[in-house]
Amino acid sequence: MKKLAISALALIPVIGAAAQSPVDAMALSQTELRGSARFMSMAGAFTALGADISALGQNPAGIGMYRGSDIGLTLGIDINSNTADWDVSQNTESNTLANLNNAGYVGTMLFGQNKDYSISWGFSYNRLYRFNRTYSGGLANMETSLSNYIASLTDGVDPSLLWMSDGNKPLYPYDNYDYNAPDWMSILYYNSGMINPDVEYQNGDVYETDAYRGLWQHGGTNEYGNRIDPSSGTANFTIRERGHADEYNISIGGSIMNLVYWGIGVGITDLDFSQEYWYNEQIDRALVPAFPAGYQLGTANYSNLYAFKKITGSGANFKIGAIIKPINELRIGVAVHTPTYYSLSSSSYGKTNFDFKTVNPSYKFNGSELTPWDEYQFNLNTPWKLMAGVAGVIGGRAILSVDYEYDAYGDMKLKYDDGMAMSGVNDNITRYYKATNTIRIGAEYRVTPRFSVRAGYSNVSTASGKDLENANTKSYLGTMEVSTAGMNPSYTVNNGTRYITLGLGYKVSGFYFDLAYVNKHRTSTFNAFTPFVDYDGVWTMAPSAKLTDNSSQIVATIGYRF
Repeated sequence: MKKLAISALALIPVIGAAAQSPVDAMALSQTELRGSARFMSMAGAFTALGADISALGQNPAGIGMYRGSDIGLTLGIDINSNTADWDVSQNTESNTLANLNNAGYVGTMLFGQNKDYSISWGFSYNRLYRFNRTYSGGLANMETSLSNYIASLTDGVDPSLLWMSDGNKPLYPYDNYDYNAPDWMSILYYNSGMINPDVEYQNGDVYETDAYRGLWQHGGTNEYGNRIDPSSGTANFTIRERGHADEYNISIGGSIMNLVYWGIGVGITDLDFSQEYWYNEQIDRALVPAFPAGYQLGTANYSNLYAFKKITGSGANFKIGAIIKPINELRIGVAVHTPTYYSLSSSSYGKTNFDFKTVNPSYKFNGSELTPWDEYQFNLNTPWKLMAGVAGVIGGRAILSVDYEYDAYGDMKLKYDDGMAMSGVNDNITRYYKATNTIRIGAEYRVTPRFSVRAGYSNVSTASGKDLENANTKSYLGTMEVSTAGMNPSYTVNNGTRYITLGLGYKVSGFYFDLAYVNKHRTSTFNAFTPFVDYDGVWTMAPSAKLTDNSSQIVATIGYRF
């Protein structure tokens, strides 16, 4: 069988690369509650407060609230628990990591007759996001196979374009800059026997057509009128994500008559993201490869997919803000962040393992296939951000602060490295995602001149639009397919995120020591692949699982003001 002679595909050099997807843009644009311990213990409600090193990355006008200089360092421990609920069971993965959360310096110069004018400058490092989650689970009540989706994706592609000719003449494999080239998943799954073309018989010869079947069959009757039971099977998955997004802020600001505070800043970001994905199916009464071509009923003992992706790069953004203090007990703040303009590099590959067999006639087909490395560059513009906040000082001992933040995730943009927009992908970003609304509430009470207690609450609405949330539900079947890129066909739909925070603070002789505890809770839905029209012409749901993130952070800051 010709598919057994194609391991040389793995040696073909990469000529082109696929574009990113809306799912990638969302994953790389996320931020979370991180900063100094005081900032985090009050849920980040500092748009109108300032005078904290973390404020350089939020509202740069907060630097104008300083009346002296400040240097601080924040360390943290992340305790992550990720749970997958699936058809018949539940699985939890946990890990603990240490972090450098925040560090920085602010210098201040006072002037004017009453020193009611000031100029401050500062530099800070802040972790924006820690990619650190592992999910694993099983899927028992399958309605179709990933291979059927890849078959539908491949329909219309001449089989000769999916493999090496006998003379080892390279064809289109893995050249995704050529619009006539097949999808990488089509090439990999064809050579793994996970998709197989229908055949035609002419003059005793067998010819493969450009219509494909996956491993899953929906039953019915054969040409003799005999009933064929549908396929049945199970699947399991594991996703592991690692990496970080960090920001280095350079800010300048000041005060005017201790009434108006202003600030501008530049953020330089670096990003390092890696993802590993394992997906395995075991199917009875499967449409497995037949000799010399086509398929027949058998067993897919296993059909494994592994996908690896790593994305690195850097970017920059601009921030501007203002705080007004009409009376000493009231502060009102606003800030605007431009998108972060990222220049990124991606490298990825995929591989499969497979084992198929039939009983009558007896036939076995097993092995593995591997794509070459896919390396290319692209650009990403993250969302615009708008923040507003109000803070009140009560009795000289208590502070209550409330923030609102608007993040325009539907306006994210992906571009090729030459600056040309990925128009189709960006249209889908607008359809899949919407702006988020964040409410932050923070409170501080000074028990003694040296000792304070703090608490906070934050809620971030979902960025997932209605179409994306409901795409893989029965009521929405037939509405749309969810596009992904590369070798990982899965996507995750995140719901809103909730933070509950607590903290303590102590200061003496210019030194300050702060401690915070932050609990983060978020639920999501994992979809193994997009819903699609299967070969029987019916829209079919993909296997899915409910995901829950329950993570805790313990954060400590030490600093000195002078």
